[in-house]
Amino acid sequence: MKVPLTLSHAFGEEFVKLIAQFAVDQKMIDSPEELVSPRFLSRSIVPHIKKLSSLFNREEKEQSDALDPYWKESSNTKNFRLAYFLYFMPSNLYRVAAVWSELGRLGYRWKAGDKLKGIEFGAGPASGICGILAGETHTKIDLPTQGNFALIEQDKGMLRLGAEWAQVFMQSLNFNEFSLREFHRKIDLPRGFLPPTAPKFNLWIMSYFLNEFSESPEEMAKKLLEAWKNHLENEGLIILVEPALKLQSRRLLAIRKALIAQIEDHPEHDLKILLPCLGHQACGALAAAEDWCHEDVSWWRPSYFKRIDQMAGLDRKTLPFSYLVLAKSSRTRDELLPALKDAKTLHRLVSPAHSEGQDLEFYLCGQDGKRRARIQPKSQKNMGAELERGDILENAEYRGDTNASRITHVKGIK
Repeated sequence: MKVPLTLSHAFGEEFVKLIAQFAVDQKMIDSPEELVSPRFLSRSIVPHIKKLSSLFNREEKEQSDALDPYWKESSNTKNFRLAYFLYFMPSNLYRVAAVWSELGRLGYRWKAGDKLKGIEFGAGPASGICGILAGETHTKIDLPTQGNFALIEQDKGMLRLGAEWAQVFMQSLNFNEFSLREFHRKIDLPRGFLPPTAPKFNLWIMSYFLNEFSESPEEMAKKLLEAWKNHLENEGLIILVEPALKLQSRRLLAIRKALIAQIEDHPEHDLKILLPCLGHQACGALAAAEDWCHEDVSWWRPSYFKRIDQMAGLDRKTLPFSYLVLAKSSRTRDELLPALKDAKTLHRLVSPAHSEGQDLEFYLCGQDGKRRARIQPKSQKNMGAELERGDILENAEYRGDTNASRITHVKGIK
């Protein structure tokens, strides 16, 4: 995934000033200087970050599973909410923005009407909708400049915080014609994601949300398809972002598999999987029990964020995540992603590339599954010395089997 430099650098001092002043206005801190105070950070923020990071990442627990008991155990809910907002909101915002930029990079353009009607489930601090607008600022896909967002969140305090932050962030990016609606609600999946009387939307966001449910991937796919049939407009867009850990990533892949099976049985849904897989092929990662698939993007961390990392013994210079993007459209994939329209075959790098002598070695995934491959960059006139996770090879020719393929020719790289 190639994130624009302007987006990866968008969390500098202007962003820090914005978030610091917001925290002051919300009476979460007394002054902006507290974000540069080692004493304040080490006593009031870092302990929460270390605990939450352990719960979310090292023990493979879901955010909802981790947040609820820890919230109740915390002796200072004000600092707990501040810690979550300062650390997890910007990183999740950036992940969603990176997905948006990938859509734009491959030529996707908005066709779902002149007013945005977006909904974010498990909105928390509104990192999803803010990520969309940050992504649009740096990689335009002709998103409407007016509309509204619906925020659905089960924690009332976090919902209010997210709505207030979204208003401030939207204004900072000059998106002044969007309104927000807040819905304090816990989703009861057997009853569906939305009541039958709910309106239709043209942008559907779920960020770190699906893993809150214990239902099987098949049941999740069924409920999602029911919701999209009734509450997603034609040409609407769906963005799902989940953790990068094996358990959660494989669950998203299994939901993708179940969605494909049910879409094939009900083509009237008119849904197409766009990213990261570029189609409906079988998942190469699910073929092996210990394998999984995720993206990893680099960014320039906010200055206070870097300081928290140093104090907590963490390193979030890169942000891993799993994701899935679907479109409800009668357009073909080539029409939806025109940057790829001239390619007969497409393979995406699903691992970093590392040097093996004069070769680069990496894993590829495409219509023919997943394979370990090597290429000699000097043999390709259209290729530099570097390949990155997320790059797309057009019309790659190779010999060998899935365990050891030699790429002999590539038409182009996206």
